Amino acid sequence: MTKMTLAFFTDAHLGQRLVATSELAGDKMGYEEAPGEHEHHLCVILDDIARKGISKVVFGGDIGTERSVGRFFELVRSHGFEMSLILGNHDSYGNVTQYYDPGESVVAGKLCFSQHDPHLKRIFLDTSDNVVDDCQREWLARELEGVKKAAIFLHHPILPLDTPVDRTGAALRDRDELRSLLTGMDCQISLFCGHYHMIDEAREANIRQYVSPAVSYQIAKQSERLKADTRTFGYRILEFDKDVIRTQIVLFSKP
Repeated sequence: MTKMTLAFFTDAHLGQRLVATSELAGDKMGYEEAPGEHEHHLCVILDDIARKGISKVVFGGDIGTERSVGRFFELVRSHGFEMSLILGNHDSYGNVTQYYDPGESVVAGKLCFSQHDPHLKRIFLDTSDNVVDDCQREWLARELEGVKKAAIFLHHPILPLDTPVDRTGAALRDRDELRSLLTGMDCQISLFCGHYHMIDEAREANIRQYVSPAVSYQIAKQSERLKADTRTFGYRILEFDKDVIRTQIVLFSKP
């Protein structure tokens, strides 16, 4: 691969409506089932990706309700995209793999895998249980041996964010272990994630982390309480040119 462009979109939450849409109750987030919720946002984003001539996509997790999973794959496949998929904390491996072939499992019961080219290795992790467990971390360490540059896709951020969401129990439970593993590698690592429903960039040691906007709704980065923005939605474009990565945010706002 010399040059490749792909779209990273995440947190569709199809069929999941926030219980409160402005000031979320206390420090917890709740959903009620609402068929069709956020489907329009997803369609707008998929249409925009196709219009830009991008054929490769990565979905970053949290499809939505169990009932919405089939519809999600129907919409994505109707555009003919080549899709890689990772799981978020609202996803079930057993449910998703009814519609998506994970290929040969490198870690039993986990949707984790890698894609390699001469310039940049791409690694995909499964955090559906809110952890990257010992088995995945051992596999990850082997995957990074001898690699100089890597892009890692996972649902949860690894580096902490100064935002209320990070302090509500939403953080990856074993992120300190994973962070220690990554900073101990002789490898430049770019992390692409979602989960927090906001845009953020952070750097630490050899890690650069990109948090991407959600398909469904956004959460204010700086506020005393969790505050949702249900009007704004978007995705991130990634351009890989040998070992150089460029990113661009695309946002939409409904009336």
